[in-house]
Amino acid sequence: MSDKKHGLLLAFIGIMILSFDSLFVKLSNSTAWNVLFWRGAFQCIVLVIVQLFYNRKKFITEISHPSLSLLGLGFIFAASTVCFIESLHYTQVASTLVIINTAPFFTAILGFLILKEKLKWPTLLAIGIATSGIWIIFAFAPAGGQWVGNVLALVTALATAIYLVAMRKTKGEQAANILIIAGFMIAVFAYIKGAQPFSLSHLQMLYLLILGGIVVPGSYLCISKSAAYIPAAQTSLILLMEILLGPLYVFLVIGEQPSINDILGGAIILITLGLYTVWDLKQSA
Repeated sequence: MSDKKHGLLLAFIGIMILSFDSLFVKLSNSTAWNVLFWRGAFQCIVLVIVQLFYNRKKFITEISHPSLSLLGLGFIFAASTVCFIESLHYTQVASTLVIINTAPFFTAILGFLILKEKLKWPTLLAIGIATSGIWIIFAFAPAGGQWVGNVLALVTALATAIYLVAMRKTKGEQAANILIIAGFMIAVFAYIKGAQPFSLSHLQMLYLLILGGIVVPGSYLCISKSAAYIPAAQTSLILLMEILLGPLYVFLVIGEQPSINDILGGAIILITLGLYTVWDLKQSA
């Protein structure tokens, strides 16, 4: 298997797993801080166990004396997670996912500024059109509270772009350690903000165990490692599948329907990103 196919496969598997994220957040039916605490805690615990099993000596050395870049990326990932969960509590799943999935364009811009990757005019055009889709979601949000959720989702998109560019630059190295530090930060922050982690039912804990112990670490390890084989922007583009799968899973299981504005804005962004992807693949063929 070629490096490109390997990278695409990892990214595809990662997004298929990650698409269950929103569903388990909704199914847990708990406060944002409780969800964040257990999501971060389970993410940290599971990956520590994995690292101790596979890379004990190297892991202990790196985690006991973390570099500034490791701590910084851990903080960025933690911030994206906090904003994502909070966004889901302020607005609909579709609104959150549509805005978050503008990350490919932010990734392209950051790739140009940091990695010196060329930013071609079709990319700039796609950014402009996708921005109009975001404007539709912002301008016609039916409730004031949704503005908060939309802004938080936009912060998540920016943080995701920074993370993916960093993974591309480092070839996905220390991805597990970054997720461990991020998980610890998330859990501590959520507890300080008022999480009551032991007030949940067994069923709620099960949902959060699946979310934090399987969905998050499994998906992001695949996504992070894919950056070692394909450009970060291409990895980010594959994440667009979540626009379709995330709300679909929530609708099928819970029955939450996306608004007309979400559908219209999402359609503009999805079509734009789809056309851009086709163009990009033809250029690299």
